[in-house]
Amino acid sequence: MRTMRALRQWASFSCIALALLLAATQYVGTGRGSPPAEPLQVEEGREAFGQACVQCHGLSRTQIQRKTADRWRDTVYSMISRGAPVMPEEIEPLIDYLAATYGPDATPPAVGGEGSQAGSALPDGPGRAIFVGNCAACHSIELPLNMRQSEAEWNVTINTMVAYGAQITPQEQEILVKYAANHFGRR
Repeated sequence: MRTMRALRQWASFSCIALALLLAATQYVGTGRGSPPAEPLQVEEGREAFGQACVQCHGLSRTQIQRKTADRWRDTVYSMISRGAPVMPEEIEPLIDYLAATYGPDATPPAVGGEGSQAGSALPDGPGRAIFVGNCAACHSIELPLNMRQSEAEWNVTINTMVAYGAQITPQEQEILVKYAANHFGRR
């Protein structure tokens, strides 16, 4: 009788321990509890990104997004469901690379700044500093030089960038739209 009771206690303890272990494993698998990615895994993810993602998406589309590992995971699985050629063993390294390089805390890619030669190609005006200080974090400084849009089109473009995470105030947005329309409007 005593042995049976001890056996039931041991079985209950084992079940609880197993359940906790499974829960911890699933939590770590979400990316929320996992340790920082290993450099080798991030490098493997960079290679997968270059082979699978860039063939359909330009680099600038990825650069403007700042997602957590969980949101990148959702994006990667969504792209796989649409036919992205990502092998199963490439999924986690790819997510690690995207989160490390294009996560919310990642340093934006270096692009020409206010004092750069490219920055000097932009006309003077109140929107110039806003473009160089914000838009150039993701886009080539020459981008507006090659675009010709109406004020309404610039407003849509800049609203889209704000939706993607551009950190500009509504007042700066207004100034930037007018600057872009004045200097890079339709001719």
